[in-house]
Amino acid sequence: MEIIEDISNLDRTDFISCEFRAQRFDGMDLSQFRFEGCVFEDCSFRSALMEECTFLTCRAIKADFSYARLSDAHFQACNLSLANWTGADVSSAKFHDCKLTGADFKDTRALGIDFNGSLLSSAFLREMNFRKCHLDGIDFTEADLAGCDFRDATFDNCRLQNAHLATARFEGADLRAADLGVLTFSTATCFKGAIISKNQATELLHGLGVLVL
Repeated sequence: MEIIEDISNLDRTDFISCEFRAQRFDGMDLSQFRFEGCVFEDCSFRSALMEECTFLTCRAIKADFSYARLSDAHFQACNLSLANWTGADVSSAKFHDCKLTGADFKDTRALGIDFNGSLLSSAFLREMNFRKCHLDGIDFTEADLAGCDFRDATFDNCRLQNAHLATARFEGADLRAADLGVLTFSTATCFKGAIISKNQATELLHGLGVLVL
């Protein structure tokens, strides 16, 4: 793997199997740059311009993307656990098959963001707009989804176990193919207006102590 310790004069936009150690890309223009199989150790992209950039099979644990402009960026099969996206513009960005455990998306601009196939357990996603989205293969276990808009969204093979759902909206959302965890009366009220399956309804009644024959 090529180790890059000085990024002050980048003379290319395509990097394959490179290791960046404690590099600060802060404020740099990385638009349409492509990184494949790269490792970013203790790196910061704060306020960088990264529109339409591509990260394939990269590892950037705890990376700082705060206030970066990442509209239409594409992340594929990357480990971005504990990354900081505070205040970033991730509109129409794609995170496919990525690991985003504990990632912080506080105050992001995220219209049209796509997380399909990704792990978002314990992530901070408050007030994100997923209205009318098709959500496929996303693990929201223990994620903070308070205030999120899921109205008319479709959930396929998604997990919502122990997610924080206070004030989230689910009117018209199709949850029939989602794993909602153990349904009790208190948790079921979070899904007011949503569509659930007969099996899920039966589980809810069991949680209320009602015997269904």
